[in-house]
Amino acid sequence: MKVRNLFLAVLVLLSINCLADKKRPNIIIVMTDDSGYSDLGCYGGEIETPNLDKLAKQGMRFVNFYTNGRCSPSRASLLTGHASGDVGFGAGTLGGWQREIKMPAYRARLPYHIPTIAELMKEVGYRTMMVGKWHLGGSLMESEIGLQMRWKKQHPGWELTREEIEADYNALPVQRGFEKYFGILEGENNCFITPDDNSTYLEGNKKARLSFDKNYAMTCMANSNSPSHYKNCENKKAKAFYATDGETDRAIEMIREDNSGNPFFLYLAYRVPHLPLQAPHELVEKYMTYYENMSEVEKNRVDGLVREGLFPDSASYKANFSNVKASKQLQKRYALHAAMTEMVDINMGRLIQTLEDEGELDNTIIFYFSDNGAASHAGDMMNTPYKGCKALLWEGGVKTHCIAYWHGVTEPGSVNNTIAWVGDLLPTCLDIVGNPYPKEFRGEKLSPLDGRSILSVLNGEEMAPPEYLLSNDKGQQGVIYKGKWKLLIEPGWYLQTSAEDGVNYELYDLEKDPAETVDLSQKHPGLVDQLSKVAEKWQSDCGIIDYGEILKIRPGHTK
Repeated sequence: MKVRNLFLAVLVLLSINCLADKKRPNIIIVMTDDSGYSDLGCYGGEIETPNLDKLAKQGMRFVNFYTNGRCSPSRASLLTGHASGDVGFGAGTLGGWQREIKMPAYRARLPYHIPTIAELMKEVGYRTMMVGKWHLGGSLMESEIGLQMRWKKQHPGWELTREEIEADYNALPVQRGFEKYFGILEGENNCFITPDDNSTYLEGNKKARLSFDKNYAMTCMANSNSPSHYKNCENKKAKAFYATDGETDRAIEMIREDNSGNPFFLYLAYRVPHLPLQAPHELVEKYMTYYENMSEVEKNRVDGLVREGLFPDSASYKANFSNVKASKQLQKRYALHAAMTEMVDINMGRLIQTLEDEGELDNTIIFYFSDNGAASHAGDMMNTPYKGCKALLWEGGVKTHCIAYWHGVTEPGSVNNTIAWVGDLLPTCLDIVGNPYPKEFRGEKLSPLDGRSILSVLNGEEMAPPEYLLSNDKGQQGVIYKGKWKLLIEPGWYLQTSAEDGVNYELYDLEKDPAETVDLSQKHPGLVDQLSKVAEKWQSDCGIIDYGEILKIRPGHTK
C-alpha cells in the first residue's frame, strides 16, 4: 500500500511539473443554484442534458460531493477554502444587509483579509473572470446616497462610518480579485428582463447594459408571497434578456476578449433553477407530460443512478410519490425546474463549443455542480433518492452531483466515491497551478485551509475521507465521521424543531444506508456523544452561537 501511494504521489507531482513545460490549463468552475442531485441525465434523471452527459462521459463523476447546504455558505467556502463560519457566513447566514450581525461568523460579507481563489490565481498570472450570482455581501453605497439611507434603515442602532462604507465596497467581486465581472450581487431576481423592467445586473461596478435581441414566449410561476413582478411574465411574448442565455453570452465574450496568451480562471455562477421559476414556454410545455406519473419518474431516477454506479442497488430509500396523483400545479412546478435545467445544459453546450472553437477545450479543466440540493418546492423529486432539501442537513440538502473534466487526466466515464467538499476546490486549484496557500494576506496571519486538495482524485485515486466533515444551518448540526457515520443534531426547520422538547439526534451509517432511512442513534449512544462534542467544539471555534440568540438580534434571519 505504501509503495502504491508513493507511486501515485509521484504521478501527481509529475503532472504538476509537466504544467511548467506546456501551457497552464484554464479552469472553469460552474455552479448552478438549487439543482437536484439526480436532475442530470448522467445522474439518472429524466431532464434532457446531452451536453453535460457528454462532459461526464469524457470526464469524472463524484458520488459524494458535499456543499454547505445553502447558497451563500457554499459560495463562501468555494471562494476561500474555509468553513463558512470562519468567513462571515455561519449557521446559514445569507449575503445581504437584513441578516448582517456584528459577529465575525454572521457578518454576511467576505472578510477582506482572507484571500479568494480569484486573488490567488491572479498572483500566478491567471486572467480572472466571474459571471452570475455573487450573494457574498458588498455594495456600491460608497457612490450612492440612496443605498446609504437604505443601510441605515436596515441597521437600527448602528453607525454608518467611512470604514463601514469602504468595507462594503471591498467585498464586491471586482475588489476580491475578479478582473471582469458581470452579474447580480443579490440572491435572486427575474430570469426574464424586458426593456421596461428594472435590472440589477452589473458590469464591473457599474450598471450593465443588457442585450434584448432575443424573442421569448415566457412561462413563470412564483409562490403566493413572492413579489408580483416574479409572476408578471406569465404568457408574455417579448424581446427580453434571459439570465442563463445572457450570462453565457457574457462568459463567452470574456473568453474571447483577451488575446494575451495567459490562462484564464472563470467562475460561472448560474442563478437557476432557483426561484422564481421562469423558462421558455416551449420547454415547459414539453416537460409537462414528463411528470404525469410521479412514482414512475421517482423510480426511474433511482434505477438510473443504480445503472450509472452512483447509488448501490442494495440500498433502501424513502419513496415520496408512491400514492401521489400529479396536480397540474405540481406538474408545472417540476416542468419549470426541468426547463430551467435544460436551458443550463444548452448553454453549457455553447460554452464548450466556444472552448473547442478557440482551441482551448483540451487545455481547460471544468468543474460542474450545484450550491446545494433542490429547494423545498422541488426537492422531494429532484433530490431523489435522498431525503431533505436545500437548507436542511440531510443528504438531499447538502449533496450535489459533480462533474470534473480534464482532458488527458480524468479517466473518461469514471465514477469516484471519494468524500469531497466544495471548499476543496480552492486548494485543488492552487495545487494544479503550483501556488501554495499563503501564511498571511494583507498583513494578517491566516489559519490553515479547511479544504484539502483532491488533485489525486482527478488522477483517478480514491482518497481516504476526512476525519470529520461538519455543517451547521440555523440550529441544525451535521457531522460526517470518516465517511461512514453521520450524526444530525436537531435536523429540520428551526421554527418546528425548537418548539419540541429535548434535543433530537439522528445517526446513520452512510456506507450501508446512504439515503438515511434507518436511525441508529439509540444503538450507538457513545458515538452520538463523541460526535456531539466534536460538533460543539467546531461551532465554538467558528463563533457560532445558539440560533435562538441570533433571532433575538435579527428576527428576520430565518428568511
